Amino acid sequence: MYAEQIKPGQTYNVFKKCVSISILNFTLFPEETEFYSCFHIREDTRQFLYTDKMEFHLIELPKLPQELKDDKDDILLWAKFINSERKEDFEMLASKNTYIQSAYNTLQVISQDEQKRMEYEAREKALRDYNQGILEARESGWEEGRKEGIQALILDNLEEQVTQERILRKLQKRFNLSEKEARQYYEQYSKLE
Repeated sequence: MYAEQIKPGQTYNVFKKCVSISILNFTLFPEETEFYSCFHIREDTRQFLYTDKMEFHLIELPKLPQELKDDKDDILLWAKFINSERKEDFEMLASKNTYIQSAYNTLQVISQDEQKRMEYEAREKALRDYNQGILEARESGWEEGRKEGIQALILDNLEEQVTQERILRKLQKRFNLSEKEARQYYEQYSKLE
């Protein structure tokens, strides 16, 4: 999921945070008492963070406390909701958090019958497909605009007889390009003059 975000020729700043959430119906760390753990990639001896772009969240359902305390947090509420089996428990948790209430309402709809569940899933897929299409169109438009900006900078500077090295520095600075990328764009667009 993380590596699929980048395409050949792109810089590393395209990476967005990648979050893994594992909800386990068994105990993975028997020596630990907490039901929730969050992991990051750190250097072994000095413990500095390698990247803030990856997180691994782990919920061990068998470790959930039986009773909810007044100072409960959202993670505990969600874990209890996921682990619930009785209608009373679902309703009690839904009353404590508006997002859980929304999830409970959705759960009730898709649990009613097979036809409604299939309709719900088709609608959700259509919404996801639409949102993905909009995202891809926006990214494509942004990339096209970026290339037009790079081309305009190169051609305008060539017209003003600015040196190649200065144009390359401008490209690197204004468009966050590596030296190699700047040279590739320069070679591509300087021939159009």
